Amino acid sequence: MTTKASTHGNERISKDAKIGANTRIHEDVLVYAGAQIGDNCIIEPGAIIYENVQLSANSYVGAQCILGERLSGYLSDPSYKNPPLVIGENATIRSGTIIYANCTIGKGFQTGHRAVIREQSVFGDMCSFGTNSQSDGQMKVGNNCRFHNNVFIATYTTCEDDVHFYPMSCTVDSMHPPCQIGREGPYLESGVIVGAKVLILPRVRVGSKSVVAGASVVTHDVPPGMVVAGMPAKVIKKREEVRCHIEDRPAYDVAMENKN
Repeated sequence: MTTKASTHGNERISKDAKIGANTRIHEDVLVYAGAQIGDNCIIEPGAIIYENVQLSANSYVGAQCILGERLSGYLSDPSYKNPPLVIGENATIRSGTIIYANCTIGKGFQTGHRAVIREQSVFGDMCSFGTNSQSDGQMKVGNNCRFHNNVFIATYTTCEDDVHFYPMSCTVDSMHPPCQIGREGPYLESGVIVGAKVLILPRVRVGSKSVVAGASVVTHDVPPGMVVAGMPAKVIKKREEVRCHIEDRPAYDVAMENKN
């Protein structure tokens, strides 16, 4: 049985949308024909779910989110067909988030408020994308990656598994903006940590388990397992040599959650 909870009874759900069992859809929600919403989902007031959306079970969509935003071709191409947006189970899409068509997102995905994810972005499982952060599209992200608030990821950026970006850091994809020729974003290997307010330039490869210190500008490739800092960023030591200021242990070999 599908539960459609509405305070005012004015949600607009197409009869041709597929709504799972025990899913609650609140007032002022617009669900287009063809949309697929799994079991046990919650859709908060004012959300728009376009026809191309496949939202998996046990997911939450906050107020005034837009899922499956149409691409620019919609305005000029009479035969435009909105490409799919697929979101895995147990997603938490917080209020004001916009996710464009033609994206694929794995299970356990979370956004902060007002995040924007442009077309052809691919995320693996258990990733998060923070408040006011933006993917400019065509980015590829592995599993267990975290993008904190106010992060900007340029097109053609690739992140392997376990990459972490901290606030106000960004990547770019053009060597000579606004030139569009030869655009290519940076490539971040697994386990990279990017500090706050970092800028990573196009075509740079950041090696596995390296650390980019806050406010650095990365202009050249970074070797694996190194800490780099400065403008331009230079190697200062091995990651394993950085010690915690509180306990006697390597600073970066620590679980993300306090298990005590």
